[in-house]
Amino acid sequence: MAPDDSRADKDDAQRLIRRALEALQGAFTVSPVPTGGDEDQARLALPALVLATEAAAIAVLDERGGIIFANPKARQLLDLNHTTPPGDDRAPDPPSELLAFRLVAITGTPLFDARCEIHTAERGRHVLSVNAAPLPDSGNGPPLVALAMTDLTGQYDYYEHALRESEQRLKLATEAAGLGVWEYDLKTDTYHWDERMMAIYGLDESQRPVTYQDWLALLVPEHQDRLHAASSPGAGRGERREIEFRILRPDGEQRHIRAVWQGIEDPHGRTQRLVGTNEDITEQRELQSELEYRAAHDPLTDLFNRAKIQQLLRAAQAAFTRHGTPFAVLLFDVDHFKRVNDRYGHGAGDAVLWEMARRIESVLRETDHMGRWGGEEFLVLASQTDEAGAETLAERIRRQVAQTPFEGVGTVTVSLGVAAAEAGTSLETLEQRADRALYAAKHNGRNQSVRYSRLPETADDGPAAPAR
Repeated sequence: MAPDDSRADKDDAQRLIRRALEALQGAFTVSPVPTGGDEDQARLALPALVLATEAAAIAVLDERGGIIFANPKARQLLDLNHTTPPGDDRAPDPPSELLAFRLVAITGTPLFDARCEIHTAERGRHVLSVNAAPLPDSGNGPPLVALAMTDLTGQYDYYEHALRESEQRLKLATEAAGLGVWEYDLKTDTYHWDERMMAIYGLDESQRPVTYQDWLALLVPEHQDRLHAASSPGAGRGERREIEFRILRPDGEQRHIRAVWQGIEDPHGRTQRLVGTNEDITEQRELQSELEYRAAHDPLTDLFNRAKIQQLLRAAQAAFTRHGTPFAVLLFDVDHFKRVNDRYGHGAGDAVLWEMARRIESVLRETDHMGRWGGEEFLVLASQTDEAGAETLAERIRRQVAQTPFEGVGTVTVSLGVAAAEAGTSLETLEQRADRALYAAKHNGRNQSVRYSRLPETADDGPAAPAR
């Protein structure tokens, strides 16, 4: 290849990198991309992009879905480290599951935190969070799509393993209890239920035979129309069907049911019978809900944990960026909490944190969210409010905690720092601002709230020194 050709290819690559970073920056409000034309300068924007989108892998798709640029993280994640056959100048194909993101170029609408499960020969199954943005058209070239990807496989594997364990335990229970077996005769409008079916629905022998209308009457009202359409003889013809619903038994108890059935046709292709099973999955659904709850909540205070509150913060930041929906952050912790533990014991300290959480929840609005940030430190996401409104909320929290002594401990106070979202401000910066305001509240004597905007000569140059 001639030197001029090599330089031209390098220039094209530099421009492509810059366009991808600019497109993602524009769609998801990351730090500005450097203005120089050097490839190294373009790469300097990548840490800011990764920080703001939590993505470590960047790739660009062409008009047919081939990958025409991928950074090393993306090549490893997508198993693209193989070489292209000699003489084949086509862009390497990504996992087929990524091809759907070509729609971003057609619609012109970015996608934020889209979940995608891919399969590669070398790495197997992986779950990705994908941010996708269309690249502005340059000249007459085909539309391209920039992707920023995060590997969530480890998180999904952890929760799936926990779910599998609970499902295995429940499987043993349901196998011991058995499935209810039924058959429905369309000509006579009559169900033939075995004993297990009668027990699942809370019916006794005197209530046989069960008609179709009898069964519909046992469904909770909001499920009746849906189940009537799904179970009609013409729905799905002879295909196997499965659906979940809730019933209200005669004793007033609600149960979750999984039904599986299939139509049996006569020689003329007309459905004459439906046969299937019912399984009571109430305990399974309750355990699944409990597992999902525990994954998002702190076990001591029953508040959202840090991972969940960060997810809510990212959603609030996205709403602020796209629609200008205001929000603020209140960061606070317990004053002299170490003294409480040292004097009264950690059990008393835990009781203070639990009771304090209940008191604060009583003064929050329905749109506010509170989570345990770590140790005795907490964060409130105040939605639909500016810094002044958040300060008012902070003062309500402070008074609610201090006005009533805690049993066996006495008066406990909190200090709070308040900061509101601003255009061009990342979540990390917003959290640092709230932390600086909290530090000022501590420094000024504790048991008070401080707004970030009132701090003298404040600069976003890093986290404040801790003083708890």
